Amino acid sequence: MKRLAAILAALVLLPLTAPPAGAQPNIYHTIYNSHGSANLDQTNGCERVEIFLSSSVAAFASQPGPVNKQGLTGVFVRVSDACAGIAAAAAPGGSVLFQADGQNFAPLVTDPRLESASIATELAGTDGDGNPVTIRVAASWTGVGPLEHSTVNTHDHFPDVGNVSATDNNLRRAAVATLHVEAGPYSISGTDSNAVLERVKSRCVEVARPGVEEFFPCFGFPG
Repeated sequence: MKRLAAILAALVLLPLTAPPAGAQPNIYHTIYNSHGSANLDQTNGCERVEIFLSSSVAAFASQPGPVNKQGLTGVFVRVSDACAGIAAAAAPGGSVLFQADGQNFAPLVTDPRLESASIATELAGTDGDGNPVTIRVAASWTGVGPLEHSTVNTHDHFPDVGNVSATDNNLRRAAVATLHVEAGPYSISGTDSNAVLERVKSRCVEVARPGVEEFFPCFGFPG
């Protein structure tokens, strides 16, 4: 999906080794990060509609530091002529009738056990020619599968730089999503029976060796 930002979810236990004398660990918490995703791909006659939707809400904090809460919702819509397959193969993109994408900071509304979720928002986006377009989205998720639980622990040592340790506590539930999207001249509704709801709690601890700067492995920059 175009321009859908990946949501920060790095996190941490204790370092593999004791911090060097005087080293001050950086500790980052994802207090929670709830995410819903849904895809729609349906064809009516020659008209094929594709929608990719992602919505989340999360709370982050460093230690010490304030708690920051943030939502993020993004959508990509494409309408194409399914009967123009030969022409599209000869000239990629030739069958696309309309496309648009956008994102904003609207938060997903969900419960801690991922039994349901919803989002209703209006996004300022752009169409396939770069022109501004308003995209209206209303979607709801209903959990239908068992609540799956998993944990992930990582411990890495970077010679001459430092150590990082992280842990993720993950929940996941299969869901059915109902979508309604309005963009340009199109008003589209549909259901994704293979949607997903997820929730992550995590912590990341990084300990740099004395004198080392720019060591931020929790954010993908090991120095």
